[in-house]
Amino acid sequence: MRFRFPFSWRFRRWLRTREQSEYALTIFYALLIGGGVGVVGALFYRVLLLVQKFFFRASEEDFASLPGLTLLLVPIFGGVIQAALTRMYPDVASRKGVVEVMKSLKLKQGVISAGTTLFHMVAPVIAIGTGGSVGPEGPACQLGAGIASRIGQMFRVSPGRLKVMVAAGSGAAISAIFNAPLGGVFFALEIILLNDLKDVTFGVLILASVVANVVSHALLGGHSLFQFPPLELPSVRLLPIFLLLGMLGGLLSVGFMKWSGTLAKLVWGRWRNVPRWVFPPLAGLLLGITAQWFPDVLGVGYHGIQTALSGEYVLLVGLALLVLKVLLTGTTIELGGFGGTFAPSLFIGAMLGGVVAQLAAMLHLPISAPLLVLTGMGTVLAGMNGIPLTAFLLLVELTGNYDMVLPMMIAVSGTTMVIQFIVHERSLYIFKLKKARLYSEKDGATMLAETSIRELMKPMKPVVKSSSPLQTVVPLFAELDLKDLVVVDEANRVTGMLDFADLRHIIAEFEALKIIRVAELAETVPIVHAETSLAEFQFLARDCHSEYLPVCDRDGQLLGIVFQSAVNGMAQTILRSQQEEQENNRWAFK
Repeated sequence: MRFRFPFSWRFRRWLRTREQSEYALTIFYALLIGGGVGVVGALFYRVLLLVQKFFFRASEEDFASLPGLTLLLVPIFGGVIQAALTRMYPDVASRKGVVEVMKSLKLKQGVISAGTTLFHMVAPVIAIGTGGSVGPEGPACQLGAGIASRIGQMFRVSPGRLKVMVAAGSGAAISAIFNAPLGGVFFALEIILLNDLKDVTFGVLILASVVANVVSHALLGGHSLFQFPPLELPSVRLLPIFLLLGMLGGLLSVGFMKWSGTLAKLVWGRWRNVPRWVFPPLAGLLLGITAQWFPDVLGVGYHGIQTALSGEYVLLVGLALLVLKVLLTGTTIELGGFGGTFAPSLFIGAMLGGVVAQLAAMLHLPISAPLLVLTGMGTVLAGMNGIPLTAFLLLVELTGNYDMVLPMMIAVSGTTMVIQFIVHERSLYIFKLKKARLYSEKDGATMLAETSIRELMKPMKPVVKSSSPLQTVVPLFAELDLKDLVVVDEANRVTGMLDFADLRHIIAEFEALKIIRVAELAETVPIVHAETSLAEFQFLARDCHSEYLPVCDRDGQLLGIVFQSAVNGMAQTILRSQQEEQENNRWAFK
């Protein structure tokens, strides 16, 4: 029987035999990514609406007329489903959001598994469909990246090309959902590629984004997310109001970052012993209680944005929705919910713009309220997500009105200045990458000296008493599947470690095992603390043959262990990431 190569390999080989095959491959991959993301993005949007109608028996604009019990129970039930998914697939569940796409480029050369892609298509649909205060754009971005990654893996493209394809898939997803191809291109540039764009890859981003937009437009019937009233450009003397609006948007963005950071510290710090499955239903409970009085906080929030554009919220209601959306979005995401921050940031910005518009009306300032609402949407979108250029282009594409260009530029500039001044970070994504030690302006050696081993510490305590006979200790090696055990004295202070290799010459001597104590064979090893840096750990462990070292507090009490392989792996990741940043290597189509 004749062996046949896989179709993808044979097709790629055929393309390479043609003149200018690299250009043909580039166009082929971009078309494939754009078409695939456009189809799946439209399907994702349709399924999301169906799930929402299934659980609530109503669309978003009818939430206010639903019984209070429905508004309370559906978000809780959604939280229970999310908790179950997290419990069944904990590793995949933890890899959520736009930041995971960025991590895949840093750590895995753009490789994203099919299981991760499928999981993060289903889980966000449940979260948003049951009223979660999150948006579909982040999951759609992850979905687009996953599709592009699978296409690249199927055709066995080079790591450099795969990275660009993943970025193109993410941008195509944004283009498909917002009907904004330029916004999708610059999203891929600003967020996924972190502004590291080469001219040889730009065409791929554009073509994939345009194709996804065309396909989505054909399948969804040219849908428009919002209906925009006429916009009037204000006089020059009123332009400072937009700068003020932008600065307020920056403050709100910083507030969201701080709130999310505080919750993350609580969940992984003070509440670390609380079972993870408790958090999503708790977030659903808080959301359901709030919805009794403010049902517009539920779901994506597009209806609330449209209401703000129409000027139907009174001042206090708009202000309350603004604050509640900031709190509930951060709570939903950090307590284990699945979804993005794009739509919530648009909602928060719309409420901010509406509040400023009403205050301007009280002062009898002749300024367009819808223009303030739209500008507010752009400022918070730019601030919370670190995408000033994308936000500017996205709002212009959504409205098709270029009268808002000048006010939007002024406002987004104010937002960026405030965020840089207060937190010195471009976005929440960059903050999370830095926390994972995957992004820094510092050199690799400095990063190793400043990064502690705390995040790598395992809460395992494989201890034996120094006074114990070896007979009782030998079975522990097999039970714990470790080559070394930590030796402690009667006060539970670490005194050394016992290496299984040291027992081999006497393990057959049963009587000797009864007589010899652990202390007689224990070896002194370096003891590290939770705040020990990676560089210091590597220095201390340079002559140690143990697979891990004990981590102790200042009194010598064991806190956990850190494997040398984990430390070396993180150090290599940091150094590799820094080398890529410094060399500014060309990702691509070579």
